[in-house]
Amino acid sequence: MQTFADDVEAATGLAIEVVEDAALNSAGLAGQGKLKVDIDASRVRLYAPTNGYFPDGGIRHEALHVHRFHVEGVPRLVLAEDVDWAPDFERALVWVDNTLEHLIIVPIELCYHPERTAQWEAVMARVWTVDVAAAPSALDRRIGACLHWTFLRHVLPDSQVVATAIAFMEANELRAEADSFGDEAVSRLADKLSVIRMFFDWFRDVSRTRAAVEYLSSLCGAKHYPSPG
Repeated sequence: MQTFADDVEAATGLAIEVVEDAALNSAGLAGQGKLKVDIDASRVRLYAPTNGYFPDGGIRHEALHVHRFHVEGVPRLVLAEDVDWAPDFERALVWVDNTLEHLIIVPIELCYHPERTAQWEAVMARVWTVDVAAAPSALDRRIGACLHWTFLRHVLPDSQVVATAIAFMEANELRAEADSFGDEAVSRLADKLSVIRMFFDWFRDVSRTRAAVEYLSSLCGAKHYPSPG
């Protein structure tokens, strides 16, 4: 694991700075702690609990995010620079982007760290029993079902949570749309811009013009471009 982190640092020209944060000690599904990463053009910070929670699989997961943006040059969804500050919409964009990234990152993570399967099973159990059901609007519920069902089918097809997800979608008449969305999204995974374009085409009530794509480079900084249309 250390070799991979070293390789990412060498390729990006940026040190992955580890910052301890006691506020993370009781975070995570089991309350044992969690990691989180903050990635900018000129700095990468990996925040970790002070209680010793620092699993190899979690480190690889966060380093893979860094690799995607800084080494592979994959863009991420952000709030457009020329719109008024909109924290709720910005958080939603970050969530969508992170969920899309997980379609690529988590299969790699599980290949090296199969013990992390239990962690992702627990995440999906919470998603389908709490998060999607508690979505504040029909649009949010559609987006949640489509993205999380794509993840289950693509990353954890044998999960025990599949039956729970199907029951929820059928009760809310979302199964057909989620299947179609997943088929289309997975077919485009090699091209992040194509996936982003498809997302906005699919959910036309989500404002494409208020979003942008951001490319990160330790040499050139951050560059924003309009969402692909």
